Amino acid sequence: MADLSLQVAAAAEAWQKYEMLTASLSQDLCEQLRLVLEPSQATKLRGDYRTGKRLNMRKVIPYIASQFRKDKIWLRRTKPSKRQYQIMLAIDDSSSMGFNHSKQLAFESLVLTANALTLLETGELWCRLLGKCTISRACCQLQLFCFCSFGDTVKLLHPFSATFSNQAGANILQQFTFEQKKTRYTQLLQQATAVMVESRNRQHGTSGRPETAQLLLIISDGQGVFSEGTDSIKKAVRQACEANVFLVFIVLDEPKNKVSVLDTKISQFQADGKPPVVLSYMEEFPFPFYVILRDINSLPQILSDALRQWFELVSASGH
Repeated sequence: MADLSLQVAAAAEAWQKYEMLTASLSQDLCEQLRLVLEPSQATKLRGDYRTGKRLNMRKVIPYIASQFRKDKIWLRRTKPSKRQYQIMLAIDDSSSMGFNHSKQLAFESLVLTANALTLLETGELWCRLLGKCTISRACCQLQLFCFCSFGDTVKLLHPFSATFSNQAGANILQQFTFEQKKTRYTQLLQQATAVMVESRNRQHGTSGRPETAQLLLIISDGQGVFSEGTDSIKKAVRQACEANVFLVFIVLDEPKNKVSVLDTKISQFQADGKPPVVLSYMEEFPFPFYVILRDINSLPQILSDALRQWFELVSASGH
């Protein structure tokens, strides 16, 4: 019992340490996400306001004629979207992550992302942006967020339905061992897709609930992606995409590693007994959207760019 208490205290201390290290970055990411989400949540410009996003040209002449007294000449985005967003963060818990600085990068990424999303919105509560909500409650349709670990097995650490807190974050850290011997990406995609589809169906089963767009964000060193077979991983990626789960893979490429993932090569066997061809690992990488992270300070920009593209694709496709 005493050992368990020590583990809990150590996890809480570790969460607090990573929180302090990434505090400014979390606020930066939160603000960037706010700028991305605000126009995507309210889609139509309407007037008349004293401040806004765009001038109502029909009001400009009466404004001048009134000697600048009728100053309600601005349009604002006022019609909220009926779409919700869900994000699952999957972190590699395999032993390859523990051999180098990738473990710390992963934890910093987890805490940074969790705190940024908590600032933006906690569970199904209304958004709180740095203590001040700048988006109307009617247009906050986010449901954030879910965490899981993967390696030999996939483990759901924090479901969509649970409210996030520092204690929940410490509990997540405590469950990572970085001792799993294999990294089963195919299994991750299959189980994560099933969880997200089930969550989306549960939302749609409730009368009047809006559509739900979903993102699976994978953080890993990217090693062994083809270990379960090239066809297997490509099929899993395709099935996730067909289920309308958007995939973004953040490859942790620790600068202290002797070999960068960009320098990794793989051999591809050919038919008819021809000699194998040596190819670049990243050129054959099966995930269509990926970024390589070497510096945690660049994560806010990377994530905001990825999410911005996701929101744009969702809006364009109508899914």
